[in-house]
Amino acid sequence: MNLTTDDGVRLNYQQTGRGPSLIFLHGFGGYQVTTYDQRNHGASQFDPNLTSIHRLSQDLKNVLSLPNIQEPVLIGHSMGASVIYDFLRQYPDYPLAGVVAVDQSPKLINTPSWPYGYMQVTRTNYRQGLLHPGCSETLNGIDPYVFDLLKVARQQYPFNRDANQELVADVARQDYRSTLAKTKVPTLLVTANQSPFYRGKYAQVAKDNPVISHVAINQGGHVIMAEKVGAFNQVVEDFLKKLN
Repeated sequence: MNLTTDDGVRLNYQQTGRGPSLIFLHGFGGYQVTTYDQRNHGASQFDPNLTSIHRLSQDLKNVLSLPNIQEPVLIGHSMGASVIYDFLRQYPDYPLAGVVAVDQSPKLINTPSWPYGYMQVTRTNYRQGLLHPGCSETLNGIDPYVFDLLKVARQQYPFNRDANQELVADVARQDYRSTLAKTKVPTLLVTANQSPFYRGKYAQVAKDNPVISHVAINQGGHVIMAEKVGAFNQVVEDFLKKLN
């Protein structure tokens, strides 16, 4: 199915199930589950003018206007988590039931006082470092069932990193630490102990906010939900039960 955003771009989305709404941002659910391809990804339209993560958080707001979505839980991985952070900043009063952000630091660029960004990227090298990390995103590879599904999707809709370099640069320049420190939305930060990209201590940024919780999953890399499927699903299920 498709929806058209407020600036005329077509987004492909899928919606299944009944009950409380879960919105997955390039991650993976009975709940009513809505997944969608962000612009420039998958079956959604390519926008050559996409240069800002703010457009993606506005797209998310468009998705949330779909019928039957009320007080949803947003679940995002990697850049999808950054889109959620940006949504929390742009629409702090939107009625969300909860948020799950998977292995994505709220600030990607490292500084002497913030060593919890993306790998070793700094303000001088982040453009190249983010586009071409030079390492595997996984620890021991993806679960075979998930890999087979992913392989088909990649063949159908290959992703061009270089065509989205301005978007990546904009994501890197954001700092969502204060957003997490102030949010009133119950939020779960899921980190991977063997992530090649991030040190899980970034989750301490909001340790004084009582609505923020943190779970670290062992023996998995950046795509933890596809490597440790059972463990990840249990962590999310436990979080959802606490919201009810």
